[in-house]
Amino acid sequence: MQRKYKLLLNLLFLMFTLFAYAQVGIGLPSPDRSAMLHVNSKDKGVLLPSIALNSTTDNVTVPSPADGLIVWNNGSGSLQDAGFYYWFESKWNKLSSNTGKNINTNDNGAGWNTMGTNSGNYSGSNTTLSLGTNTMDDLIFKVNSATAGRLGVDNSVSFGLGANAGQNGIAIGSSSSAFQGISIGSAAAVSANEALAIGNKSTAGAFKSTAIGYNAQTSKNESTAIGNNASAGGFQSIALGYNAKTNTNSETALGYNAVTNKENSTAVGSGANALGQYSTAIGYGATTSQANAIVLGNNIANVGIGTEAPNTSAKLDVNGQYKLGEKGSIQKNQITFEVWPSVSINNLPPGKSATLDIAVPAGFQPGSTRAVVVVSPAGDFAGNSTFSISNPRMTSTSGITVNLTNISGSANSLYSGHFYVMINEF
Repeated sequence: MQRKYKLLLNLLFLMFTLFAYAQVGIGLPSPDRSAMLHVNSKDKGVLLPSIALNSTTDNVTVPSPADGLIVWNNGSGSLQDAGFYYWFESKWNKLSSNTGKNINTNDNGAGWNTMGTNSGNYSGSNTTLSLGTNTMDDLIFKVNSATAGRLGVDNSVSFGLGANAGQNGIAIGSSSSAFQGISIGSAAAVSANEALAIGNKSTAGAFKSTAIGYNAQTSKNESTAIGNNASAGGFQSIALGYNAKTNTNSETALGYNAVTNKENSTAVGSGANALGQYSTAIGYGATTSQANAIVLGNNIANVGIGTEAPNTSAKLDVNGQYKLGEKGSIQKNQITFEVWPSVSINNLPPGKSATLDIAVPAGFQPGSTRAVVVVSPAGDFAGNSTFSISNPRMTSTSGITVNLTNISGSANSLYSGHFYVMINEF
């Protein structure tokens, strides 16, 4: 009997040694040497314990869990997100899956997820929730395996397939930007520092320049091009409007097809062209071709100052006071008209004078009698060889009186008149 017990003890010791120093295989004769337990099956799996966890910090359901402990959370507890969890750093961490559903479950369903179903923590701008890593790695977003977004550790922001922002820059769309540059739009490009390009095919190619609009282009520092095909080709120049163009320094082209071509020139208006240095062209089709010139409108324009409806017969219509010349005085109105007054002078002796009253037409009456009056005889005035006109004066805003003097050597009569009148009110 004693021999029998010794044999049994030796057998138990041998089995303990095998389990302590060798691998255990289930379903196969030769377990892998790297595994303590190797399970093999073609139609069965390993079923781990099913636990109803109540939170990611639940250490009551499984008392004193060890780091690395793995369980299946069945979702019937307060932590309803089912899946495999492992215990580490005093919390349950969900094993990642390829379903794309969860990003972070370490906050009992109150963090970020891709379904937008978690409640968060209602902290507003003070939230502690975050997305990303705690290391110096860019945050990259991909679509169909291609990079579609990047938040860079160099403070760059890129969104869109092919978008590529430089340090401190922003690129949105299929675009690129340089240091501290911003590009937004398909094929938008910023190739110089601190520049801005917004719009399909817009290009900011110079330092601190701005290009906004389809195919807007800047090529000189601190220039601005805004509008479809606008082009700023001069230092600190501005091109604003469809196809507006500047070519040299400090120019301003504003309007459809407005063009400047000399330094410090300005073109404002559709088709305006300032082609002389320091020149200004304002209005539709206005063009300057020499230096220091100012042109208002094209050759058929009517310019009004103080009026919204300039006289179509005048190049310049000024409604209000004006001054001409360095030492000129302020004038109110310059009025001209033609009259045929009634005259009745019978046998006026030589050297004698008679008065003639001339009525001022209603539309030509000045605002006061403070005026210089000129009355000239027309070419067909009957008294041109026998009468002189003198001392014209305003007796009222509606009437003028002149003296007619017989300058012939004999008595003469006059029964008609034809005069040109100018009233200069000041």
